Amino acid sequence: MTNNNFLDNTSLFALLYKWRKKIITISFTAAIIASVVSLFITNKYKSEVILFPTMNLSTGKALLNEYNDFLEIGEEEELEHMMQILQSNEIKERVVTKFDLINHYDIDTSKEKYYADLMKKYDEHVEFGITKYSSIRIAVLDKDPQMAADIANEIASLIDTVMNNLQKGMAEQGYKSLLKDREFVLSEIKILEDSIAKIRAFGINDYESQSEVLNEQWAVAKIANNQSAAKAIEKKLAILSKYGGQYSALRDNLVHSRGRLNYVQKKLNEHKLTAEEQLEHKFIVNAAVPALKKSYPIRWLIVLTTACVSALMMIVLIVLKEQIKQIRHS
Repeated sequence: MTNNNFLDNTSLFALLYKWRKKIITISFTAAIIASVVSLFITNKYKSEVILFPTMNLSTGKALLNEYNDFLEIGEEEELEHMMQILQSNEIKERVVTKFDLINHYDIDTSKEKYYADLMKKYDEHVEFGITKYSSIRIAVLDKDPQMAADIANEIASLIDTVMNNLQKGMAEQGYKSLLKDREFVLSEIKILEDSIAKIRAFGINDYESQSEVLNEQWAVAKIANNQSAAKAIEKKLAILSKYGGQYSALRDNLVHSRGRLNYVQKKLNEHKLTAEEQLEHKFIVNAAVPALKKSYPIRWLIVLTTACVSALMMIVLIVLKEQIKQIRHS
């Protein structure tokens, strides 16, 4: 065999053995440098909140509707809604303001786009996710373990605030609209009741039963050949015939309007409760507590990764060098 086939005829193990001292030296040196550099990386601590969303019900509907259990854990739709709430600007702005994150993250406010830098830092330190158990995890990373726990718990508490504010705003608008609707229905009922009262003044109280009774009486009078009684009954039947249909229509409309009034009143009560009362939209399984150990950086992993990458790069360079040498000799 010739030297032209050096890499083919020489095992990789032999090649590595030949260069072992340099590979070990470079890897060890890189590991030392990485360990020193990692000492200057700020320690960060992670705190987590685990929670389940409840059914997405307004306060009024949850408390007044017997067919819905507001203590029931939400499903996929509620998980998606809550994830959207957690990523809302309102929660971010409240957290930034309460914990003065502009100064805490050392954001340079003299920059034109400092707010974008702030949101980038926020997203780097705050993370949301859905677990395999269909719960929501709020994880916060911070150099201060107490701050990390406080931010995580504050975000969890703001879920109710934001969702209740959204529902309250919609409930107040709906309440005003329903008040107008109730006034209209009440005026409609008043007109119908006045119209029915006028017809009742003619002696019509129940069209169907009166019609049946008067027809029976008229037949009896005719059979008995009691003409005066028959004529008197005929007059009543004429009045009943004239106003009976109108009476039935008004009565049916009144029943419908009263049913509509009951519905409007029920919705008014729901909207009023939603606007005035607050309902929790989550079940907290684990609240955040200050971490006892740092989560970042993992120094041993940094050192190990650096050493492995350095060794791999050395091996690649050695192989390339030997290949180039072989080509030049050929």
